[in-house]
Amino acid sequence: PPIRHELAIVLSTAGRHQEALNELQVACQLDPTEGEYQYKLALAWNELGKVDETIVALEKAVQLDPLHGRAWYNLGLALNGRGDKEAAVNALVRGESAAAQDPDIPYARATILLQLGRQFEAEQAASRALTIQPNYQPARQLIESIQNQPRL
Repeated sequence: PPIRHELAIVLSTAGRHQEALNELQVACQLDPTEGEYQYKLALAWNELGKVDETIVALEKAVQLDPLHGRAWYNLGLALNGRGDKEAAVNALVRGESAAAQDPDIPYARATILLQLGRQFEAEQAASRALTIQPNYQPARQLIESIQNQPRL
């Protein structure tokens, strides 16, 4: 499985996404307990524009490795892309627990919360990103845009 995994990375880098997907599927069959293989499989599905398959592989990845923060992050983004914003927020919360030092995750949660009209929670999530990385400009800009909006 590790050789198939590495070959898939090389193929993906070369833009040969379908071949990379095939290699990752074999790696997952050979070692169905490895969350990283499922995560990379999800990325391969995403490269091919297959949202449902991406989500299934990400769900499997976080089931196998609940501490895989980037898998939770990507799952949140994929669920949001499918329009399932509440599930996306929940996945991102799990991702924040798994990868507490990654500012991308609370920032992503903030953007979705803002889409849901939950400004206060969005500002808190963006502030969390700034706590992790004080110079994280997307979060700083999001907070400024929230604070500049008229309050009801």
